Amino acid sequence: MIQAYVLLGTLGVHSVEDIREKKISVTITLFSGIVGIILHLLFQNQSIYAMLAGMLPGIGIFILGRLTKGKIGMGDGLVFMLTGLYLGLEDNCMLMALSFLLAGIFAFFWVTIRHGKKNEKIPLIPFLFAGYSLMMWI
Repeated sequence: MIQAYVLLGTLGVHSVEDIREKKISVTITLFSGIVGIILHLLFQNQSIYAMLAGMLPGIGIFILGRLTKGKIGMGDGLVFMLTGLYLGLEDNCMLMALSFLLAGIFAFFWVTIRHGKKNEKIPLIPFLFAGYSLMMWI
């Protein structure tokens, strides 16, 4: 359970950073990853292979960010690698789908009701935080 709250706290900090600065602190991500590995060594909730497999969606997003020259945030890929380290592949994919769904709903209302620009960038990490909060609640 402590792992869930460490991840939730990290996502909360990154949400604020992403909204304010449109970027995240790699130092915080790295620190949280190290804490996650230490907690894994203490509690061993999943295998090391499950942790590594969980990082694959984040690696995919990171590579897409590089290929699109930043159209997709590489920081988002790093954070999804971090969540995969804590959650494993199945839960990380569920989190990714839920986060994209929440972001899509927000973007739809932003464009239709608030008349936002179609190609305006919105921060993804707050939706990741909201999605993970929902997963914890459910």
